[in-house]
Amino acid sequence: MSDRHLVTTKSNNFDLIRLAAALQVAVVHLLHHQGLDSDHNILTVLARYFPGVPIFFFVSGFLISQSFDRNPSLADFTLNRCLRIYPALIVCFLVSILSVYAAGYFRIQSPGLISFASWAAAQLSFLQFYNPDFMRHYGTGVLNGSVWTIGVELQFYALIPLIYWLMHSRRWGRMSANNLCLTLILVFIVANRIYSMQIPTLSASIFFKLAGVTFIPWVYMFLTGVFVQHNFSWFHSRLSGKFLIVLAVYGAIAVLTERWLGWGFGNSINPILFFALVAAGFTAAFSNPTLSDLVLRRNDISYGVYVYHMPVINFFLAIGWGASIEAFWGAMLATLGLALMSWLIIEKPALTLKKHPLYRHVTENRDKIVR
Repeated sequence: MSDRHLVTTKSNNFDLIRLAAALQVAVVHLLHHQGLDSDHNILTVLARYFPGVPIFFFVSGFLISQSFDRNPSLADFTLNRCLRIYPALIVCFLVSILSVYAAGYFRIQSPGLISFASWAAAQLSFLQFYNPDFMRHYGTGVLNGSVWTIGVELQFYALIPLIYWLMHSRRWGRMSANNLCLTLILVFIVANRIYSMQIPTLSASIFFKLAGVTFIPWVYMFLTGVFVQHNFSWFHSRLSGKFLIVLAVYGAIAVLTERWLGWGFGNSINPILFFALVAAGFTAAFSNPTLSDLVLRRNDISYGVYVYHMPVINFFLAIGWGASIEAFWGAMLATLGLALMSWLIIEKPALTLKKHPLYRHVTENRDKIVR
């Protein structure tokens, strides 16, 4: 293994960054759906400047491309990705259905067998954005609206072999892998800007909604991770160890561009702000790079926080518990508890089945590793 891969796999804070990103998404949704978000709420203000989904897409591009670099076997790649996504997703869906039943919703809204089976098939495949009519009166109207990004992630995974083939194909002549990757990033930035500018006028269109759950508006974020990973040494030599400086620069850019230019954040973050956020995220990953292991002990509950927080929010709303600080912290603690159980009981054991993993998680025996 090269020095580049040794550094990125063994000494980084990506688990901590992903957890922060998942918590950002959970906090934003909790505040919004419980009616607690306000420009006077410090959590609302801070969360706005650090959108979690773009961070996830960048980190995914970085780590998934690194994994494919290390082991380009399509069989191993597919198995590893399925083991990371589906065991926890399947259990989360089952737990979510139980929560709907416990809230009493199915006593007043009974789904037909075909409708329920179609919904389950969509949720457990790659069509997580699908929401049936019989769920539209439960909680927010969508049981787990956050998981639309899983379908997008799966599309990213499917694109990785093609991206690598394009980057290393001789058909491009003198165009280097870097130049091709940058060209693709620019092309899809244009697609992202076109999509974002149409949100106010076309958001109700079914075709526009379907476009939003394809890779097209978001893949430039993933490709940015691929590009940074492909040029890791260059970025590492310039950004590692400078977290506070880069964070201050990002904060200044974010505040000034929002105030003077009206640039937005969220999933449709302005690309310039996104690149500044990427710089902050990368330097966070490689400044004091043992912090994540020290804090989390290689326990990664970020996926659990991401997939469980909306079912928890919807359950609380369905039983009439919302719009209070107590409900906020109750939902957050419930989410963290479910995420921890998901990691210990489902995700961590599933990862032992991965082939040639990029990252390893320590078990109770320091000398024993779980792949």
